[in-house]
Amino acid sequence: MNFATLDLNLLRVLDAVFAEGSTVKAGRRLGLSQSAVSGALSRLRHALNDPLFVRQGNQLVAT
Repeated sequence: MNFATLDLNLLRVLDAVFAEGSTVKAGRRLGLSQSAVSGALSRLRHALNDPLFVRQGNQLVAT
């Protein structure tokens, strides 16, 4: 992974999902749609080669 090319805005999404436990709530917090948050998480998962979150009931929990 090359940190020089990592979009640092993805870290804002990571922080919001971690705090909210939901892509919908994180999107509201960031002023983004749920699909934009989901897409950002997908890019971050790919960049870090890690699932980052797993679904536990109605919430996303960090791995």
